Amino acid sequence: MQTDDPSLAVRPDFSSEEFADARLQLTNDTVNEDQAARILGTLWDIQNTKDVQRWNARKEEEAQIARDLADQVAAELAQKQRRLRDEEDAALAEERKKNKAKYAPVPDVEVPHGPVNIPAPYATRKLKKGEYCELYFFTNAGLAEADSHSASVDDEALTLLKSDNGQHVWIPASNTRDKSAVIKDEDLTWEQFGEATVRMLSAM
Repeated sequence: MQTDDPSLAVRPDFSSEEFADARLQLTNDTVNEDQAARILGTLWDIQNTKDVQRWNARKEEEAQIARDLADQVAAELAQKQRRLRDEEDAALAEERKKNKAKYAPVPDVEVPHGPVNIPAPYATRKLKKGEYCELYFFTNAGLAEADSHSASVDDEALTLLKSDNGQHVWIPASNTRDKSAVIKDEDLTWEQFGEATVRMLSAM
């Protein structure tokens, strides 16, 4: 197999002494040495043209093989990366499923500039359950009472109460209320009503 680029080859000087025997093979009554040298040059040109064509064809074939190999490697790498991404996505989905609280979205809300109104745990639980809750718990008086109540009562503490059917049950102390201290909605002043409605809507 030819290893040198034939397009870079230089045609020899066939009129030199080095090619005297070759010229002699072509010399006869009608062909002198100069003509023989030109014939040898023409034959070299014809052979060199064929060699260049074969060289270019082989180089193109090698280049195509290299491109095909590169495409195959790139495809395998892309497939591997997709498989890794799929595995990572599956692992992340499983992690999110197991630790929902860790990946819970953070609401894009502004930091409060004023005081934060925290209603009584009793009122908060009522709202979460979608149950009726008196507006009193969102008035200034109700919030003040909740603030003093939360500071003195452990949220996990239990208290024993008698239910409507006569049985005694343990319930969280934060769920118990002195019903006599709660002002009914219809008995609230307009000022208290205005205070409570805005705060209840914010809490909801």
